[in-house]
Amino acid sequence: MENEEKNFKNAAPVRVLHLIDRLHGGGVESLLWDIVRLTQPDKVKHLIITFSPDKGNWVYADLLRTKGAYHQVPRRRILKMGRNPNAKLLIRYTSTLCHVFKSSIWFRPDIIHVHGKYIYPIGLLSKLVLRRPAVHSVPCLFSQMVEQGKPWLPKLYTRFHSLVDCFFSFLPQDELIKLGIPVSKVYPMRGSLDLQEINCVRQEQSHHQKAIRESLHLPSAALIALSVGRLTPIKGHQFALEALPALLPKFPHLHLLVIGEGKQRTELEEKAKTLGISHHVHFLGFQNDLLPFYAAASVYLRTAVLEAENFCSHLAMGMGLPIVGFDPGVKNELIQKVGHGILVPNQNVKALSDAVVQILELPDQGKEIGARGREFSRENMDIRHAIEDIAAVYKNLKDEGEVKKMPEC
Repeated sequence: MENEEKNFKNAAPVRVLHLIDRLHGGGVESLLWDIVRLTQPDKVKHLIITFSPDKGNWVYADLLRTKGAYHQVPRRRILKMGRNPNAKLLIRYTSTLCHVFKSSIWFRPDIIHVHGKYIYPIGLLSKLVLRRPAVHSVPCLFSQMVEQGKPWLPKLYTRFHSLVDCFFSFLPQDELIKLGIPVSKVYPMRGSLDLQEINCVRQEQSHHQKAIRESLHLPSAALIALSVGRLTPIKGHQFALEALPALLPKFPHLHLLVIGEGKQRTELEEKAKTLGISHHVHFLGFQNDLLPFYAAASVYLRTAVLEAENFCSHLAMGMGLPIVGFDPGVKNELIQKVGHGILVPNQNVKALSDAVVQILELPDQGKEIGARGREFSRENMDIRHAIEDIAAVYKNLKDEGEVKKMPEC
């Protein structure tokens, strides 16, 4: 027994080559950052290669550099050879593939972890050439892939899943199984929240409530509804705006904070003007530190029309915010299970505003409802559990070539 423990302690770290589209502030990138920062450096070594060129404005690039995982400098790949987008894409694939193979010579990866969409085919080719186990973090619902113009990704899952040893997924298990992926390869993730960070912010909640209101020049008694996500139609921010005119007569000090950036921003700003609610809507763009805004909010509006739970709604749960959410009819819905908010018909603006009224008119303005989500998060959604699972998969694949002890959904 002592010899086994000694061998484990002296074992060489698992070397993981991460392939990802870019290092912006999305959920996939956030998970990669959590993997790098929370795995023990003497147990797991990381190297990150991106598909898109680094122009120096990525959210997680500097953080990952400080961990020694991301060594790339801004690269000016040859992408100006004509205006043909297919030619540019081909050059980018070729450039990235060459970089992967060059890096593998000195890094000698044990595992290939593919995180993105565009880089997924490169992950499959790397698996074939390098003959190393490959795992993949499923980035979003298949309906979202189609909406984002990437219907080819689920088709690649169906055709080439034999090349992937494990699919990490926050999605309902049957989303992948219906594509023909064996259940033994689907690894449900156990959590997405840094509960230690959340607890620190909650301890300073009164400070954040005051600071956020002062920074936006809001009265101290202002109620805040929060909507977080990319400014695209599938995130449903337009429905939050449309609900506000019915709410302001009852709650004249209610303000909507919209956090996120995207192509729909100008359209949403114009819509707020048309509805006459501009003074009550604040478009705050992308924010590196989201938790203070959750700490300051009174209610969270989950208005995405294709997905139910995501990282942003999980943050609301962890912070104890009552949630009003659309019901998109997917199986990873937690509001019905936990009771930390009110579920309303998808894209129904009147039902959305009525539910907000129902919560804000409660004597505690929904604090007891939100506490259910906080308790569920504390027991079930610690990101450290998920990272432990991922690290265990890395080690099992390196040592024994298979994934063991799959958790129950």
